[in-house]
Amino acid sequence: MPIGVVPWTLRHQLFTAEQVKRTYQTLHELGFDGVESRLGRDAGLSEAEDLALLAEYGLKPCSVYTDVRHPEEAIETARRNGVTVLGAPSIPGVMMRRPEGFLAYAETLNQLAEPFRGSGIRLQYHNHSQEFRNFPELNGKTGLQILIENTDPELMAFELDVFWASAAGCDPVEWIEKLKGRIPIIHYKDHAIDCTSENTNLGEVPRAFAEIGQGNLNFAAITAAARDAGVEWYNIEQDQTKRPAFESLKISIDYMRNVLHIQ
Repeated sequence: MPIGVVPWTLRHQLFTAEQVKRTYQTLHELGFDGVESRLGRDAGLSEAEDLALLAEYGLKPCSVYTDVRHPEEAIETARRNGVTVLGAPSIPGVMMRRPEGFLAYAETLNQLAEPFRGSGIRLQYHNHSQEFRNFPELNGKTGLQILIENTDPELMAFELDVFWASAAGCDPVEWIEKLKGRIPIIHYKDHAIDCTSENTNLGEVPRAFAEIGQGNLNFAAITAAARDAGVEWYNIEQDQTKRPAFESLKISIDYMRNVLHIQ
């Protein structure tokens, strides 16, 4: 099972072509299999140049973000990159306040995804914590559940982020199980309490992004559920690091390979 890295983790060191090349080399040395999308766009690399660098270091993209409102071009982009999932745009904030907003956005996602039918390519929605808003008028149903239930399972996949599920007070395992067959890629980052904060008041515990195995999430259960759900790529994302980024990534991938046995 391949392990990838999410570009946001490395955003502070991808400004030049040389930095991108060194990043790919280091990721290869750490044992990564690929990246989510490509890393060279902001450094001015063309798609062909970026893909060539990835191949040079034995890496490959597992998904791509492109303008899915132009499906013919998006399908060609997916095929050039060798991916079968394309990132879908997130729900606008104003639509998150009512269940009707989530229902309307589910229809938008269906409309965006329909032109991809028969292409072998699915769109993929990535969550943060906001999609777990509970609506009393629906007996506590969340916005994410509305999106899951009202989108075409053949065309729409979901890229669950286990940290943000936990931050919303949810059990990541439960949500992985809900998405069985619809979760080709998962985001791994651990959810910790900031031990350096002087704020110890009840209800105001400061959350922290942590390396895999360095926080409070039950990754043994999460990984078992992910295997059963058919996850294909296990991607590390750490929004903020207290260590240098590659040092953090090494801690995470070593734990995933040696403790969780994601091989």
